[in-house]
Parts: sequence; C-alpha cells; structure tokens
Amino acid sequence: MTGDQALADLLDVSEDVVAAVILDAEGRPKAATVGDAEATKAAEIAAAMLAYGDSLRTGASAARLEAVTADGTVFVLREGSAAIVAATGGDPVAGLVLHDLRTTLRKVGRRTKVKANAPS
Repeated sequence: MTGDQALADLLDVSEDVVAAVILDAEGRPKAATVGDAEATKAAEIAAAMLAYGDSLRTGASAARLEAVTADGTVFVLREGSAAIVAATGGDPVAGLVLHDLRTTLRKVGRRTKVKANAPS
C-alpha cells in the first residue's frame, strides 16, 4: 500500500486525526494529507520533537510523543526508520490515535518489505 493510500485509510477510520504526514528515514515527507509546504513544516516539527525526546533518554530513542495545545494534539510516532506525525482536534482518544498511526506505518512498511522481497 502506498503512503497516500494508507493516509486516506487513516482519515477514513480515525474520528480524531485531521491531518497527517508520513516521514521517510531522513525525516522528509513521504506522503501527506496536506500541501507540500505544510508537510515540510510538520516534518521539521516532528524531527525536532523526536530529537528533543531522544535527548531526554539515555540509551533509547523516543518512540512516541504527544503535544497538547488549546486547539488539539500533535502526535509523533516512530517505528524503526519510519515516522508519522498527525494533528487532531480537541480531546482525542490518545490510545486509539496511536493505534491508528501504528497501523498506518505498518501498512506502508508491508509494501516496502513485499517490494524488497519480490523476485527480480
């Protein structure tokens, strides 16, 4: 499944997520539900959040972060070299949002593994 397809599925199933960006291993937008400029800005914010989270931990990388604002919440989830950042409206169900984000990353990851294992 492509990143765009996975994000479309995410917006279909999640009652809370209003925008999301999948990041590649270098932290650049790979797929997004927003325009290029907004996706790039979201990627920069996610990278900064992850770097700060990493700096607070010894010997481990931050895997998930949540920033709550008056208008909603920003979630960042990292699994291996892949990451996703998502914005929600007010009062999201954090556990469900994180589950949906994890599922989205795995859908995209499965495509990468299948493609890598395909005969040439």
